[in-house]
Amino acid sequence: MITWNPIRNVRGMPLQMLITAACSSGFLLFGFDQGIFSGVIVSPYFIKVFNNPDSDLLGTVSALYDIGAAFGAISCMIVGNYLGRKRVILVGCVIGAVGAILQGSSKHMAQLLVGRIIGGFGIGQLTSTIGIWQAETSEAHNRGMLMSIELALCAIGLLLAQWINYGFGTNDGAVAYEFPLYFQVVFLFMTACLVPFLPESPRWLVGRGKMDDAADILVWLSKEGAKKDDDHIVVALKEMEEIALLEDMSGWVWFKTLFKGGPTQNGRRVAMSCAINMFQQLSGVNSVTYYVPTLLITFIGVSRSDSLWIAGLTSVVSLTFSLVPIFTIDRWGRLPFLISGAAVQAVCFFVVAGLYANLPETGTSEAKSYGIAIVSFIFIYFAAFSTCWLGPSWMYSAEILPVQGRTHGMGLANIFYWMFNFLIVMISPTALKNISWRYYVILGVFNACFVPSLFFFTETKGKTLEQLDLYFAERYHGGRELHDLEAAMQMRDADAAVAEKPLALQLENMSGEKAEGTSGNPSAEISS
Repeated sequence: MITWNPIRNVRGMPLQMLITAACSSGFLLFGFDQGIFSGVIVSPYFIKVFNNPDSDLLGTVSALYDIGAAFGAISCMIVGNYLGRKRVILVGCVIGAVGAILQGSSKHMAQLLVGRIIGGFGIGQLTSTIGIWQAETSEAHNRGMLMSIELALCAIGLLLAQWINYGFGTNDGAVAYEFPLYFQVVFLFMTACLVPFLPESPRWLVGRGKMDDAADILVWLSKEGAKKDDDHIVVALKEMEEIALLEDMSGWVWFKTLFKGGPTQNGRRVAMSCAINMFQQLSGVNSVTYYVPTLLITFIGVSRSDSLWIAGLTSVVSLTFSLVPIFTIDRWGRLPFLISGAAVQAVCFFVVAGLYANLPETGTSEAKSYGIAIVSFIFIYFAAFSTCWLGPSWMYSAEILPVQGRTHGMGLANIFYWMFNFLIVMISPTALKNISWRYYVILGVFNACFVPSLFFFTETKGKTLEQLDLYFAERYHGGRELHDLEAAMQMRDADAAVAEKPLALQLENMSGEKAEGTSGNPSAEISS
């Protein structure tokens, strides 16, 4: 436990911004890796050292990162609630750094594969926990803004990756391969330096029965001058305790409870979280992100250098449009973004498929025009995804889950994310090679199907995490369990208040109550 804390006097919004900075550096790494490997695998050094791997092997190397991340998410399901949010993040930083070093120093395919798996394991732990920590330390009215900032930094990671790739585009040496992979350690170091000094999630502390510590954290997260006995602190703490008791996910019972309906409809909410993560990957973003340079070289015939700077422009578009939710999502809500984004993405893929299907012979002026049109719609796709899915999908997945089951549910949802990420990254090179433009028709159909499906999801805008539990309890059970729980807690609090009184005062009150109950009624005194 850290006794010296240089930011202990930072309170309220500045403290929440520091938490956002720590979370954002973790997502910087996430975005960085999504883009960096696309440039690494086309570098002359990589092709020479690893004996010019074919598209199937390239797909495997890229996708093993996602397998490692899925196992990282599984580990969070098992030990995440025991370790707490901060410890899991720190462990993820260490494991991710080991993976980055193994990848950067690889001279043989076996070491590279191991490095990809270990690096993925670390990022799986980070992505399963960072969003939860951010959501559980934010207030309802600005939670969307803070989480959107966090995901906008993910777009900055992608931008850095693609422009670093472009910077090394004419370099045939080892540095073009090693530096981008080693650079991942910088982001992990930034997160690891900040996290130990920041507050733990008060919701996690309540779930562990550490009510006093949770109250201290709530005071720390509040504005200057807040105290533990302030009404808003007492009410917030009581709501957290009520929900912890209502969900009852203590011990190993959580795994069974997670998939049931019950008063808080855990199974329904876990299904929505998993579906959003699955939809995000089936939207096809990584079929573009990972393989933009390869796609441009293969289908449009641009040079390696040109493919890298064009790919770099997509990250500029992504960053620019990822800023939109920061200012609007707490006012408009999550679902309007997700629904409209899926519709635009579907149109983009259908248009790209049509252009590819009629692509003239490479090298002609007409082919160049088609290529420009294809790149334009890829840019529009990136703009739609960055606005509507990059931030909103990650925050929705963390918000919709039950409070005490959030670590387990987010771990499961991230397994879906990374396995479908693996699927898309694994099959994209082969699919583009074998079925060409038809692959984009499939992705367009997926996006079109998301639109009607999302109308059945629950909006999370403006609700505290506890209010979401209460919403499901009231809607699906009429609040019966909640009313019983509140009555039981009131009785408990009343008993506790009596027990805390001095014995003489208790006797005095009892005597007064007895005298009042029998005064003027001798028969009542005899019967009592």
